[in-house]
Amino acid sequence: MKPGELARRFLPDAVVVPAAEQLRSALASGLAVVVTVWLCTQVLALPLPLVAALGASSALVFGLPMSPLAQPWPVVGSYLVSGLCGVTAARWIPGLALAAGVGVGAAVLAMLALRCLHPPGGAVALFAVIGGEPVRALGFNYVLAPVLANAVLLVLLALAVNNLLPGRHYPRRPVPPHVHTGFTEADLKAALEAYDHPLAASEEEFDAILELAERHARRRRPN
Repeated sequence: MKPGELARRFLPDAVVVPAAEQLRSALASGLAVVVTVWLCTQVLALPLPLVAALGASSALVFGLPMSPLAQPWPVVGSYLVSGLCGVTAARWIPGLALAAGVGVGAAVLAMLALRCLHPPGGAVALFAVIGGEPVRALGFNYVLAPVLANAVLLVLLALAVNNLLPGRHYPRRPVPPHVHTGFTEADLKAALEAYDHPLAASEEEFDAILELAERHARRRRPN
């Protein structure tokens, strides 16, 4: 492999999100955190108002609202099962490092099995182990508040805000079947540049998916 090719692997994809869309995502993420914390402290009066994973979830839900990882079930489901895994590990696994590893590993397995993979869920499980005495004192109540409360409030805010922003809808709509007439790699790159929303997939992943689709199409054609 040439040095230039290796260096290009570390560079971001060429797709550029317009500045207005970047600003909308940033403002929506910050607003969601402000409102969630205010509701948890002033309205619900939770002794522990939030988990740090809320910041990462906000970045996904408002920065990549079309991503499968940012949809309502992955957010709520991941927080719920990850909280359960983390608290269980903290209570019954001896040693901080081992408990943290088991909690996060079990959370990832549960998220994959329940089709609710959401990366901040790993932080929810980890925080249950390393959050100190205030978190441990909550026991399984930690799963309900702040964890589940944070997740539900964030999804409700995402439903309200993302559907008010221009060009957005949340959650994702079912994709209707399309008949493709054939296109080139240049067409794909042009389409990605024209799509002015953040994407959770790279050009390499799109290329791999298109190659698989072409293989399936060739199998259907008569010899």
